[in-house]
Amino acid sequence: MPSLILSPKELDTQSKIKISKWIDVESEECRALDDNYALTKKMIRMLYEKEPAYLFTDQRGYLWGMGEDGRYYPFHFEYQGKLIGYRLSKKAAN
Repeated sequence: MPSLILSPKELDTQSKIKISKWIDVESEECRALDDNYALTKKMIRMLYEKEPAYLFTDQRGYLWGMGEDGRYYPFHFEYQGKLIGYRLSKKAAN
């Protein structure tokens, strides 16, 4: 599975999107907050698990995609006015 070479700090600095909270994709919290959880899981399978991959994880397991402008953007959704980022905990460095 793909992972980014940029450090987490570099990714946060270059991103225009500021995440309020990161949650694990496999968590009950994610299932409860994401109003289209089945689609999210399908998108992750399509964009992360298959080649070529369009989503990547950093050392924390946070999911990122590259925009047309060459910047990386966190894979996220909005919930009650806050941006929630997706995380794959099993891909995080311990």
